[in-house]
Amino acid sequence: MSQQDFRTKVGNTVFGVRATALIVEEGKLLVVEDEDGFYTIGGAIQVGERTEEAVIREVKEELGVKAQARQLAFVVENRFEQAGVHFYNIEFHYLVDLLEDAPLTMQEDERQLPCRWIALNQLHTVPLKPGFLKTVLPEWDGQLRHIHFEK
Repeated sequence: MSQQDFRTKVGNTVFGVRATALIVEEGKLLVVEDEDGFYTIGGAIQVGERTEEAVIREVKEELGVKAQARQLAFVVENRFEQAGVHFYNIEFHYLVDLLEDAPLTMQEDERQLPCRWIALNQLHTVPLKPGFLKTVLPEWDGQLRHIHFEK
């Protein structure tokens, strides 16, 4: 039996709660490359799941490796539109340590996508989602930040 995600749709707006892994090593962020840009590992939190558990589960599901949530870095209210649908996500972005070597691909359902390390000081040069990471992550001071992000 699969768990219910913290996602609901009201009219033309999808509301969700997500956990995202910021995997940073040697000044580089691990991202997944898709046809429309780069994004971090993460997904919807399941009902009854702690955010730390969700981010570890997402890393295991998508990268196939064990991880440890180190620190909550950002709580984000992210509003955007995609394909005519409005989204309003509450996102928990954790710094995550991989307990195994990082894979070269990410598995999502039947799709395999390449993983890539991008230097923090070069994030502004790529189409990264969520976009706030381009400017906030390279300058982050280690303190938890609450961010409102609208696109």
